[in-house]
Amino acid sequence: MLLLTSQNEAEMLAWNLAHHLEYGIDHVAVADNRSTDDTQAVIARFGDAASTTVFDDFHTRQAVRMQLLDRVRGQHAVDWVGVSDTDEFWFAPGMQMDDVLADVPADVVAVNFDAKLFLPTALDAPDGPVIVRRHYRTSSNDSPLHTSYRAGKTFYRDSWLREITDEHLAPEVPHPRYRHPVAAVHHYMVRDEEQFLQKVTRLISWAPEARRGLLRRRAPDPRTRELPGWSAPFKKEWWAVYRDGGEAAVRAYYRDRYTIGAEALAEHLARGEMVCDDAFATFVADRIAPA
Repeated sequence: MLLLTSQNEAEMLAWNLAHHLEYGIDHVAVADNRSTDDTQAVIARFGDAASTTVFDDFHTRQAVRMQLLDRVRGQHAVDWVGVSDTDEFWFAPGMQMDDVLADVPADVVAVNFDAKLFLPTALDAPDGPVIVRRHYRTSSNDSPLHTSYRAGKTFYRDSWLREITDEHLAPEVPHPRYRHPVAAVHHYMVRDEEQFLQKVTRLISWAPEARRGLLRRRAPDPRTRELPGWSAPFKKEWWAVYRDGGEAAVRAYYRDRYTIGAEALAEHLARGEMVCDDAFATFVADRIAPA
């Protein structure tokens, strides 16, 4: 099964649920952070294959997802539990999710996956769901364009999982990180200009100390290599754009800097910083439609 957190992403959530239930995940549980759009109606379309609860405080999302998991455990047998977000899609060409997990050694309780970050470019189709129209991604975690997390996302054996303490890989896992050879997480962190504006203006809710000028240098987490919180340079840059120029500046930044122009894309491809990867877009276009 899959545990999601979502807020006001009804259109993307419809695609997420349709894909994962088609892809061999038997149940998706959605922690809805009090959405004001059609999120609950979207979840209801999938009947018993999806469940949900509505909650208020984003910072309680880990406990809320565990409550959802316990509810599902009371109704169905659960083997593996994945933790991800609405803008993340699990997929490996030629494989279903059961196939991806089949060869994990029996003593491994948590299998971690790299993410592919898909970025907006001038060559994207103008219409349609982002998972179909976006074909270019960062080549790896080491690409200078990879502003997504480097810690990956994880599936846990249900027999071990008793608490969710991290979005990426629980530090309580009793063995060294087991990294799957397939980068199976397709991440669409920024889908369009409106969502980018929303993401930037909400940054302050993640780290209110930023407004008070309390940013400080912090060391990366040695387990994940992630820079904690607002130490991430791209988040500080985005917030500075908003602080200095407001909404108009953020929109201009998205169009002129964040979206990769055709000439810049060619240069990134030549340097190996980006690659064309249309396997998932083709898979979705050929097989999946949201309910």
